[in-house]
Amino acid sequence: MQKIIFSTLIILAILMVGGCSGKVSLDHLLTSKSPYEQYVSSLNKASLQHTVLGKSWLEAGENSLNDSLYVDLPHAEKGYFSDGKPTAVSLRYKVQQGQSISITLLSNLSDSVKFFLDVFAVDGDKLDPVASSDTLRALAYEVEESGVHLLRLQPELLVSSGYDLRIESRATLGFPVAGRDRLAVGSFFGADRDGGARSHKGIDIFAPRGTPVVAAYDGMVSPSMQNRLGGKVVWLSSLKKKFNQYYAHLDSQIVKPGQRISRGDTIGFVGNTGNARTTPPHLHFGIYSFGRGAVDPYPFVITNPLDEAALAVDSSLIGTEARIQTALANIRQAPTTDAAILQTVPQYTPVHISGATGKWYRIQLPDGKNGFVHHSLLQEMDAPLSTLVITEDYQPYVTLNPAQLIPQLWAGEEVKVLASYQSYWYVETLEGERLWMQEAA
Repeated sequence: MQKIIFSTLIILAILMVGGCSGKVSLDHLLTSKSPYEQYVSSLNKASLQHTVLGKSWLEAGENSLNDSLYVDLPHAEKGYFSDGKPTAVSLRYKVQQGQSISITLLSNLSDSVKFFLDVFAVDGDKLDPVASSDTLRALAYEVEESGVHLLRLQPELLVSSGYDLRIESRATLGFPVAGRDRLAVGSFFGADRDGGARSHKGIDIFAPRGTPVVAAYDGMVSPSMQNRLGGKVVWLSSLKKKFNQYYAHLDSQIVKPGQRISRGDTIGFVGNTGNARTTPPHLHFGIYSFGRGAVDPYPFVITNPLDEAALAVDSSLIGTEARIQTALANIRQAPTTDAAILQTVPQYTPVHISGATGKWYRIQLPDGKNGFVHHSLLQEMDAPLSTLVITEDYQPYVTLNPAQLIPQLWAGEEVKVLASYQSYWYVETLEGERLWMQEAA
């Protein structure tokens, strides 16, 4: 009952700050703050930053930026947020210039419930804002510089919900050979050429002679139409994108210098002219960024498909607790056996399952650290390891919910031992309360 009253007061306080007069609306128009920062300001104005839940929410968002895990794109996961324990999810992923990153969040809650999506570019210890959203539960942005980005996902206060998260990388340009896709790419950017004397400045896309070559993006045809290495070529200058497109080894061209070309227009046909005379017909496609030279064109033209059937674990365990069932278990930084080991924990260590992807669970350890663990290393905590009779009155050390009063255990009371961590037992009372107590108690 107390929790319901307190929750109602928090909601009313936020509504009063955000809904009175027209001043807040004007501030919203004039401010450059992200939706997340605006929400933090509303909590502060309502004096909720000093409440247990308000403080926990703010700390969860801040701490997640320093405890983020790694995933590869495309990435799909299921997760769960609990209203009793504010949490935030933070994931890092590599990005390449030329990609369009699409992030979508699906939840069964109404659209009025806010989920904050904030993306940052990681620059050493510095985080630079890239994109943010709250009400749309989706955002998309183009990558201007290769590096590592960080996504923080956090719902507003007092939200309990499962969710589906997808992070995908998509092409920003069209594929330059008609009827072909990424499977036709046979040579990649940076590969050695001439015995290592030079490196490959593009990608080679193989197709039968005469296959149409189409413009990956709008541009104007440059005067240069032939050279020693490329044979018959087409250069397209794209001022809007600040790069030049290079199409080489063409069998023939059907455009002229100065001609304006639109994305998808045929500009020539696949061949093997120039220094490709001894190789099968293919298109050499390159991108030269203004002021930076050749960049890898692959991420500009490739969309990596997302495997819709990627989740191979029991999703009903998300949001519950489990324990390690093997003698030792590695907690990893990413959902792969090649990832760095964050911790190695012993058998019966309890974990909170906060998400799942592929064959991995994203978990939180009793010390608050997050990581990924393979599903085969976990077991449910439905059966106790043993039972214990309390010999004298005892005050438990801590509970999983910091806003909940710590109850008293009385002499003669029986508890179930569900797990252990360091020098503590994780126990359950006959009333279903789960508590921590010292093993020597």
